[in-house]
Amino acid sequence: MSDLADSLQIDTPENVLLDAEIAGFGSRCVAAMIDYTILIILVLIMTYIFARATARSGNGQYVLLAWSSLVFILIVFYHLFFEFLWNGQTPGKRLFGLRVVMTTGLPVTTSAAIIRNLLRLFDFFPALYGVGLVVMFATSHTQRLGDLAARTYVIREHKKITLDAVRGSTKVTYYHIQPGDALPSTVRVDTLNEMDRQDVIDYLQRRAMLHRREYVVVLLARRIAEKVGPDALADVSRSPRDAERFLEQIALAFERQHAAVSQPD
Repeated sequence: MSDLADSLQIDTPENVLLDAEIAGFGSRCVAAMIDYTILIILVLIMTYIFARATARSGNGQYVLLAWSSLVFILIVFYHLFFEFLWNGQTPGKRLFGLRVVMTTGLPVTTSAAIIRNLLRLFDFFPALYGVGLVVMFATSHTQRLGDLAARTYVIREHKKITLDAVRGSTKVTYYHIQPGDALPSTVRVDTLNEMDRQDVIDYLQRRAMLHRREYVVVLLARRIAEKVGPDALADVSRSPRDAERFLEQIALAFERQHAAVSQPD
């Protein structure tokens, strides 16, 4: 396990190393501020409702007892409820992409969630989360008392890479050709590698933002054409427009190649 404060490697019981980014002090504090803001709003709403009830019934003693009990339950079980509901996340943590997990990398267990949230009360001593802040600063992985006792970390989640996201990152808008056009025999991608493909896609996606792109496109198209063959090199030497058309054809050829490979037998 790494000693770095912002990241670590978790060795799972299956001997698989998982890289995790530990949530920093700042992100945890901001997430906590969101949660306690929600709590304060809920308490104020309950106070207003019970104040109205007291004015109507006149049984102030019983209403005050009921209000105190509900506020205590709300404060104690707010975090526990949401960490059960959202698998280690509260509204504040969810907003900032944070999640509570076990030190093994597995989802937080019921007993661990209960322990870390019951010890939250001690983190408030002597005031304003005093003990919790000191312990978070003192531990290498920004753990408070509840985390240490429950053997949990708060990690920062990264967005999952989906098939749609991968497809979107390679999507090209064609200006000089149509996706259904037949490709010339001089356009082949069997001699090109993944880096060549990415260079072509990067140019086609960013060309509208490039200054003097007519020079850039000719240089890139010539480099790609030299790897494709002498016939392709002759095609891109006429004008920047022809060079850009050639790059679009290369991108389309890669797209069709990928689609052919992806089709099930």
